[in-house]
This record gives sequence, C-alpha cells and structure tokens, in this order.
Amino acid sequence: GAMLLGQKLEVNFSKYPSITPAPDAHDYSTSNLNRFNSNVAKNYRHCCAPTKIIHISALSPEISEDAILEHLGEHGTIVKSKLFEASGKTQALVQFESEEEATEALVCKHASKLEGSTIRISFSQMQNI
Repeated sequence: GAMLLGQKLEVNFSKYPSITPAPDAHDYSTSNLNRFNSNVAKNYRHCCAPTKIIHISALSPEISEDAILEHLGEHGTIVKSKLFEASGKTQALVQFESEEEATEALVCKHASKLEGSTIRISFSQMQNI
C-alpha cells in the first residue's frame, strides 16, 4: 500500500514456482548491494515499514550535508537532516515531508554514487531527527 511515484504499490505472491530471467535481466542475489544476502539477522532487525526518515551509510568521510541534500533533493521536500559519525563511519539521516518522497529517494538513490562512494539507503525507525 505504500505510494511510489504517484502509484500505490501492491505486492502479491507469484503464481510461478521459479523465475525465468529475461535476456536483459540482472541477478542481484549475490551482489554486495543486496542488503539481505549477508548478516541476515542483523539486517532483518533493522527492517521497517516506510517512514519519512531515511538512513544513509557508506558515505565518504569528506562528504558535506549540502552534497547529500543536493543528491536527494529532486525527490521531495527535505524537512531536516543530520550528518554524523558512528563507529568511525560517516552516516546521515534525512527527513522528507512525506513517506512517499522518502520511498522515492530510497528507490532511486540506493546504491548510487555520491562523491566516489556507493551509498546505502534504508528507512529509519527513528521518529524524528
């Protein structure tokens, strides 16, 4: 039921027992960009329904908050943001005006390049920044 790009998402079980890849299909099951193929218990613990706040990790240590906002700004109105360091790694929280905008930013920018780093984006369980 989440909204994405103006459409309501609907997810159902497939009636097919397996996937037959198309000629132009890509298999991401073993990709290091697939957030569910390693540290499974840890990653599932952080799963949550879409929220207005996204968490961005794998950022360059030299990244500026302005660069992050410029990278994500096309996806909606950013209400608040916070750049911080945790366990020696640069991370950020960005709050959008709506869950739909945050969802669009996650879908469009997860695994994108930002100042030389491939960033990772997930929804945050935090209620505010």
